[in-house]
Amino acid sequence: MLGTGQWNSKLSLLERMKVMASRIYLFSYECGSNKEWTDQCITERMASLYDIKQLHHSLYLIKTTDDVRLLETHLIGCFDRKDTYFLVDITDQPHQYQNLLSKGLFSWMDNL
Repeated sequence: MLGTGQWNSKLSLLERMKVMASRIYLFSYECGSNKEWTDQCITERMASLYDIKQLHHSLYLIKTTDDVRLLETHLIGCFDRKDTYFLVDITDQPHQYQNLLSKGLFSWMDNL
């Protein structure tokens, strides 16, 4: 049986592993029509997420362990064809800041 100190160290290890597995996404949107409904929908969806930081009215940082497709599916229900949104993985990557002078779009996008 684990003592209290052993349990706390195991729990903190699990919490640290969860943080390490988290991804950080930048999410922004603009309404083309029905702004009030879209804003309300996004506010409700954001409230159901665990760890978010609102940077501006329609600009958020989202920390999650979920796959980006699950996150996108969760948010896409708030938009119609006239709305636009960006959902970009900005988690620090080990290859970041390499090929900064690259002329290729894909290698440049990898450094975001």
